[in-house]
Amino acid sequence: MKDLEWKDEYSLGIPEIDLQHKRIFDCFVTIADDGLTKQDKLLTDSSIVQLVGLLQGHFALEENLMRSLGYPELERHIEEHQQFNAELHELAQMSLRTKGNMSHDMIKVFQKWQREHIIKSDRHYADYFSGLTRKSTGKNRDAK
Repeated sequence: MKDLEWKDEYSLGIPEIDLQHKRIFDCFVTIADDGLTKQDKLLTDSSIVQLVGLLQGHFALEENLMRSLGYPELERHIEEHQQFNAELHELAQMSLRTKGNMSHDMIKVFQKWQREHIIKSDRHYADYFSGLTRKSTGKNRDAK
């Protein structure tokens, strides 16, 4: 599952957010590994429930951070969270109901989230916050 592994390039430079992202990656890897090797279904279902909880806490933290710093694209970001959450909940419910192997679908959903959300949307707010920090510390001034 190399394409599901955490890479330093995903780091946003916000320690708590990066730690949560790493935990979310780990949870997805567990779900994928267990599902693809058809190991204990109960463990996979437990990992899915854990993932949903991790994401709820993560999204709340990100959204509160964005609110407190006046991020101008907060509503769009919240919509992305809601869409991803809906996709994940649908897959989780299907997995719990059917006792089927949802790992391939979970991997696709995660890869989409990784490509479109972490690398693009989350990077955008991290860059915005970094710009605020540079302005407030005066590091944005040209050296003469």
